Amino acid sequence: MFITLTLQLLDKELEKIQSALLRISDEALWKKFREGTNSIGNLCLHLSGNEYHNIANSIGGYSYERERSAEFLAEGGYTCRELSEHLASVREKSRVVLATLSESDLQREVNIVYPPEAGIASYTRQIQELLYHMTVHYAYHTGQIIHITRQIQGENTHLLKWRH
Repeated sequence: MFITLTLQLLDKELEKIQSALLRISDEALWKKFREGTNSIGNLCLHLSGNEYHNIANSIGGYSYERERSAEFLAEGGYTCRELSEHLASVREKSRVVLATLSESDLQREVNIVYPPEAGIASYTRQIQELLYHMTVHYAYHTGQIIHITRQIQGENTHLLKWRH
């Protein structure tokens, strides 16, 4: 039940991001409003890196060495369509990994390992806690993507069903 719900929630957030990516240009994808902020492209790279790192690598055992800082330093290299497809591809890998888990696996601990040069300490978490945290993290950055998209559009076009 928890695994199914996690994927449903992540899929809803991915749909929002993909909707946003359909409404902006490839140039706008990499627009930063000021120094020290992230573009939609940076946030998409960060979300795909985070999801692959946590699910495919840490839970599923797939090889991966994440370059987290590169997610935020990128200034191009993908189009909106390519990033949308990349996010969807990572989600499919997540779906495969999570399909192998039972509810009892949720209490199993996994290691989330960062290379020493990342400057982030590696840590251990129960799978359920990791998935919960990752889902909240994904939703947080989805909100940022929606907000930036609305600013870029320059018109009062709503991406979500609500009028705010």
